[in-house]
Amino acid sequence: GKNRAIHPNEADVAEAFQRIGEKSQIVLHALEQESVQPYFQPIMDIASRKLSAVEVLSRIDTKEGLFEAGEFIELAEKMGIIHKLDYIVMDKALAHAVERNYMGLIFFNLSPRALVLNEFLPKVKEIVNRHGIPPERIVFEITERETIRSITLLTKFVSALKMDGFQLAVDDFGSGFSSYHYLKHFPIDFLKIEGEFVLNACRNDTDSAFVRSIATLAKELGIQTVAEYVEDEEVLQLISAAGVNFAQGWHIGRPQPTLEFSAPEAE
Repeated sequence: GKNRAIHPNEADVAEAFQRIGEKSQIVLHALEQESVQPYFQPIMDIASRKLSAVEVLSRIDTKEGLFEAGEFIELAEKMGIIHKLDYIVMDKALAHAVERNYMGLIFFNLSPRALVLNEFLPKVKEIVNRHGIPPERIVFEITERETIRSITLLTKFVSALKMDGFQLAVDDFGSGFSSYHYLKHFPIDFLKIEGEFVLNACRNDTDSAFVRSIATLAKELGIQTVAEYVEDEEVLQLISAAGVNFAQGWHIGRPQPTLEFSAPEAE
């Protein structure tokens, strides 16, 4: 940056590998001890102002503090253990939902690595059945930014997922080139609109137009929309006027370890 190039020395490289090694040990310990924890971020039905869904996020509690998913998910994928962490988080999240008598939708992020595992859907179905939660209350999110190399594999996976009664969401819709292909070929239930469009919608006419057009398209196709990055009441009012169905973001509620939320009051 700034017309400069800096070459790392041996100490820099050693430090980088040391950090990776330390994180790998933290992830392995979280798997062995089953210490990865679910955090719940509320999703609000805009029309009723009721918190009718949650997205489950993964956290690892360490001596250095709380590790958010962005700090270890990619590493866990490379280590080939992300699906095992997913099972733990799902099991704990559903157990908590039953304990709290939570009756809303539950969104889970789905790693593309799960698509190649024959065991994934049977294991997920076993976990859901064990907790007595109807599969239609479970929504799996496929992140649109992540490249799915085999559309045939994805089609087979989605068909099996829908046959078992689960719902499907496309996360970060509009961030890549696969968006409309997904809409055309897969039975999508929810579109989660790319957060950058929502965040800047009140200050940028182009982003505002994207939000409106996605909401209109989804409505025509019978798909419900979720706006991410709703950080204040102004943005909430804008997406409401655009016809978006649900809102998610810090204005709605921050991720927390328990299912205890209160919706923001209308201004």
